[in-house]
Amino acid sequence: MRRSVAPLLLVLALAPACLGPTPPPRRDVVIGLASEPSAVMADDPAARVIRAAVTESLVRRDREGRFVARLAAEVPTLASGGLRIESSDAEPEGRLVATFVLRDGATWQDGQPITSEDVRFAFEDDRAAPVGTERRWLADRVDRVDVLDGRTVRFTYRLGERWPLYPLAARVLPAHLLAGATAAERAAFDRSPVHAGPFSIAAWIPGFGMTLARFPGYAAGPAQLGRIEVRFLRDEAAVVDALRRGEIDVAPSPAVEADLTRTLDTFAAPGATVLAQYTPAMSVEMLRVGSRGALADPLVRRALLLAVDRQGLVDAVFAGRALVPRSYLVPPLDVATAALDAPLHDHEAAAALLGRAGFLRGDLGVLERGDERMTITLQIAGGSPSRVEAGRRLVSDLGAIGIAVAAVERPADDVMASVRAGDFDLALVPQPADDPARASAAYRGTGPWFDVLERAAAAAEGPDRAALYAELQRVWAERLPGIPLFQDLLVDVGPTRLKGLQPTPNGEPLTWNAAAWRFAGD
Repeated sequence: MRRSVAPLLLVLALAPACLGPTPPPRRDVVIGLASEPSAVMADDPAARVIRAAVTESLVRRDREGRFVARLAAEVPTLASGGLRIESSDAEPEGRLVATFVLRDGATWQDGQPITSEDVRFAFEDDRAAPVGTERRWLADRVDRVDVLDGRTVRFTYRLGERWPLYPLAARVLPAHLLAGATAAERAAFDRSPVHAGPFSIAAWIPGFGMTLARFPGYAAGPAQLGRIEVRFLRDEAAVVDALRRGEIDVAPSPAVEADLTRTLDTFAAPGATVLAQYTPAMSVEMLRVGSRGALADPLVRRALLLAVDRQGLVDAVFAGRALVPRSYLVPPLDVATAALDAPLHDHEAAAALLGRAGFLRGDLGVLERGDERMTITLQIAGGSPSRVEAGRRLVSDLGAIGIAVAAVERPADDVMASVRAGDFDLALVPQPADDPARASAAYRGTGPWFDVLERAAAAAEGPDRAALYAELQRVWAERLPGIPLFQDLLVDVGPTRLKGLQPTPNGEPLTWNAAAWRFAGD
């Protein structure tokens, strides 16, 4: 299991002179987002912020990565007896079996009771999701789900599975609304779901914003705030301007990204009323390296590693606040290695390696090897200004050693599909690192030994697990299927008077605990 490590918070203050007078006490909060989602259940950052406030799951993770019961009465564990390992002569590897009991009296926002059938329905829905999605990944860790009674459901995981994040597979969907729903009815639900979170969707004005109203029947008790207003803004700059004008209270990550650190620094002043909190995320911006042509050559891959000035990128884009990872797994994950070499940057050494690989400077300074020219395409997963800026710097760094790079920004899902298909030269993509099994599985095919270790590590326990992941990361660093550029740095901005804001490093939106938000003195 992951050790509990509180996220690092670096605090900046926005000057009250910039934000106007302190607003009177109230029971609402205004959140600013840098885009408008097509649907609340869509897979984009703005949608996830809203979804975390209006939906609920059986178990969530808190700011330290610990499991907390939400719709479940408690988190099933070995100590409580809710989790066990079942083995037999036919299946000596054993299976994890987790039994979840729903809170008594939990209801949907339309007043209907939440039952075990809703849990099973959600699992079947997740299992039918497209391959590569988070929902499908979670469902594929489970062998079957059995309804024991109206409030009790049992998850039996895959043979040999030892998955530390096992509670996250248990979700709910309202079967009474979605079972047998037409495509149009499902699309309407996805856009504006009736779920079980602390807030429900009261109004949606396209192009302007939304109103989320407190759901009195929320299973853990009514939220402290009466409502949350959401404002859709055109981009990061508009979010910062709205903060400056006092038009919004909260800018949750990634409405503002860490590339605006210097802008936020200019607002710093004693007695400010708004804070920016910086949290190292358990995710990595990864430069994936394809295996087509010259990129399959280990010497070329090592040259790429030396050519990219990762620390310079972090210093320029994030004022040095982000971390340069040593692996595809990062702290505070308990199996993240600290044994690999520190990042290096050496253009001369990179050029020497390319020379050993047979490449010489040709026309316009582009490297050539016989009839082969070192011209490659960099696909950049869109949606992040800091990622796009990192891509721009990559083009410059590689151009300095004679590699001509054409950068193309594409939708993130399209870039990830190209990576999974192996149809790419270089790809700059975000990679979650909170689940070591999932992060490792993304590199299947790196080599026979890596694939053997990946399967063994996913099923290992105790000291063997840490040792296997350490060896996995060593092999990964030798093969270099990717170059970790920087550990994502989350930026969440909110008023000092609003208590309960708890950024997490594990990918949960800031609104994961919106029910606990309250103004000081309430």
